[in-house]
Amino acid sequence: MDQKLKAEDRLLATLAYPFWYLVFPMIYLSPHRQHSPFLRYHAYHALFLGLGLWVGGVVAWTTAAFIGKIFFLFGLLLYPILLLLKWMALLLTLYCMISAWQGRTQYVPYITEFSRPFVEELPVAETPREFEEEAQENEVS
Repeated sequence: MDQKLKAEDRLLATLAYPFWYLVFPMIYLSPHRQHSPFLRYHAYHALFLGLGLWVGGVVAWTTAAFIGKIFFLFGLLLYPILLLLKWMALLLTLYCMISAWQGRTQYVPYITEFSRPFVEELPVAETPREFEEEAQENEVS
């Protein structure tokens, strides 16, 4: 990143990955934090990564349970594969957290491409000072 990042921004970006359901609304609704492209990137990235892992986990475990009810032996073989997928999801989340703490962005296939339009087109809230300056300019003219 070109700009010097504050430790608070890096901490929020790091915490966005395990606590995406709490940190995303906090960053999205805060007018002061919306100005940081670094925070916006990690907030949306964490949101879509968290949703993807959650939905994927629910679908995978439900499918495995359904298959295990019908074909017991095949269901037993699916259990270690699902545990491996769970650990891979944890490692991916840790990788994203570490790179956010270091002030870097990362590329995760599908997640990054899906979140890119939301990050680039996000309207940035104006500060009250900018509103005051516009009002003064309008009064003068």
